[in-house]
Amino acid sequence: MAVKKKIKIIGGGFAGVKCALTLRKQLKRDEADIILYNSENYLVFQPLLAEVVGASISPEPVAVPLRQMLPGVYCRTEDIINIDVSNNTVEYLGNENKKGHMNYDHLVIACGSSVNLGLIPGMADHAFPLKTVGDAVALRYHVMQQMENAEISENAERRRWYLSFVVVGGGFSGVEVAGEINDLVRDTRKFFRNIPKEEIKVTLVHSRDQLLPEVSSKLRDFTKVKMEQAGINVILNRRVSHVTHEGVGFGEGDTIDGATIVCTVGNATSPVIQKLDAPKERGRLVTEADMRVKGHENVWAVGDCALINNSYNDTPSPPTGQFAERQGRQAAQNIVRVIRDKETKPFYFRPLGQLCAIGGHNAVAEFLGFHISGFTAWFLWRSVYLFKLPSFSHKLKVGFDWAWEIFYSRDLAHPKADLTERVCKSHFQPGDYVFSEGDPSNDFYIIESGEVEIVRDAGKEDESVLAILGEGDFFGEMALLDHRVRSSAVRAKTELEVTVMGKKVFEQISGALRPFRDFLADAVKRRSGSMWQKLPVVFEILKNQPLSTFIRPVDISVDPNDTFETAVKTLSEKELDFCCVIDSSNKLEGILTRTDIFRAVESGATPLTKVSEFMTSSPIVVTESESCTIVAATMRDHNLKWVPVVDNLSNLYVKGYIRRDKMINFVLDKFHEHHEAKSIS
Repeated sequence: MAVKKKIKIIGGGFAGVKCALTLRKQLKRDEADIILYNSENYLVFQPLLAEVVGASISPEPVAVPLRQMLPGVYCRTEDIINIDVSNNTVEYLGNENKKGHMNYDHLVIACGSSVNLGLIPGMADHAFPLKTVGDAVALRYHVMQQMENAEISENAERRRWYLSFVVVGGGFSGVEVAGEINDLVRDTRKFFRNIPKEEIKVTLVHSRDQLLPEVSSKLRDFTKVKMEQAGINVILNRRVSHVTHEGVGFGEGDTIDGATIVCTVGNATSPVIQKLDAPKERGRLVTEADMRVKGHENVWAVGDCALINNSYNDTPSPPTGQFAERQGRQAAQNIVRVIRDKETKPFYFRPLGQLCAIGGHNAVAEFLGFHISGFTAWFLWRSVYLFKLPSFSHKLKVGFDWAWEIFYSRDLAHPKADLTERVCKSHFQPGDYVFSEGDPSNDFYIIESGEVEIVRDAGKEDESVLAILGEGDFFGEMALLDHRVRSSAVRAKTELEVTVMGKKVFEQISGALRPFRDFLADAVKRRSGSMWQKLPVVFEILKNQPLSTFIRPVDISVDPNDTFETAVKTLSEKELDFCCVIDSSNKLEGILTRTDIFRAVESGATPLTKVSEFMTSSPIVVTESESCTIVAATMRDHNLKWVPVVDNLSNLYVKGYIRRDKMINFVLDKFHEHHEAKSIS
């Protein structure tokens, strides 16, 4: 009797599901045990996610239960964390985070790609991805919340911001979601009293000279014209350089404001594939013609994670749903051939075409060699995807939703989330305000990287910078503890990443954790009131004094590549409490103190450990252009005995350092001179 084969499939997308279905149909249950791993227990019907965002359909039909689709296939929801091809095993993370192992005779990798919002600074903090059903639902509810915000906003400028939506990426997903958001907002505007049509702004940003690179040039032009006629602002040949709470920015310095940012770019290789010992190209597994991973006889790859050559036209297969399905089916057929000692066949598929809805009951299509656009293409688009839904019940649900939309308005209901119950991250560009004077106190902030200025009367002629805070510092606690509005503004001095803690989370932690509460009380005591209100004479002495008065040259420093042994000798022989870590181009890489040395010893540093591994990186620094009063306040707030001085914050070219005791001695000398002159007169 033949041994029952174990076939494992990683991924429950189009490719993995089609592979499992085909295997189950062609192999009897006593021939093979087919196991499919997917972190969710459903297939996401990706082409209809934008329809969920636009409230054209409900989210349920887009999530198709795998167990109901795949009778006879063992579906598991563990995450695969490692593949050991040498021992034919997969390692998974199971219930209660317990690791487990399972052997296989054949392995099919169909895990698709991951989302990488980290490609653009601030994108992960402020943009909505569109990869899962949860993403689509969250974005839909967010769009509706912005309309509610605009309806009650008394500030016209802020209302326009609420009604501004920016979509980054002009491929299929970007075009479809931009069209759906535009339709949703414009079609439901009639139910609101205070939303003028001309204030709605949907912007689609694309880095190339035409949208939809997958279709013909003529259809690309049609797409742009129709979207602009529908009121969408299409921006081509521009790359977003950063994203903030207020909108997106470009390398040239200009920005587009928007309360809603959607990102449809930034695919990344799945972590399990990154660790796999197999050839890859552009993050995709390189396969043989029959879809076996190169160098492995029983490991197959299909879908977006695989670089598969299509023998129909001898070109790499694009990462689209129709190719994924055919790859899954043909890979399954090849596995059956191997089990039955038959010769495998190369992947071969003649593309049927491309379909993309662009909003306003318009679409573009290349179907069986024909180019179609407008309403006819839109009707074809809906017909094709309705037919492709995997079950009759889902076809019925989507068909009913689409029919309902023809006669009735889209659903405006959405659950409201308590936005203060969160810990998240935010990105700010230089000059951006984290909050302004007079704003309500809703959040507590911890600086992960960068620097901020604490500003009083920001933007006015008598604006004053009270202090500078840097990495590891925090702000926003005083107004939260006192239950009052912000008494000063906080402005990003450099590119800034902060962790944001909502008001209720802050209150829970500060109430339950006494050391944290005492630490905050001490911080409030130090920061309460301006130090210059208590020391007006010192302020008068320092306010017109150039900072160069106190800058001392850096005579002794260490290189980031110097060893622990060299650093210890430098500090000991010169009897230093600190020194700067400067590279060969005179750029400040960090600082080194005796405390850093002690920490390194506790961490197991060896004599050959490099300074860069235990120095304090991203220290508080000041520039030559700072006033003496700002530098003094900064040193006081951080309890610093000294602070490095750099040319500017972009190049960190070291100019020297300032010692607190030297500044104090200078003030005392001037104070005595002032009194002696006064007594003589």
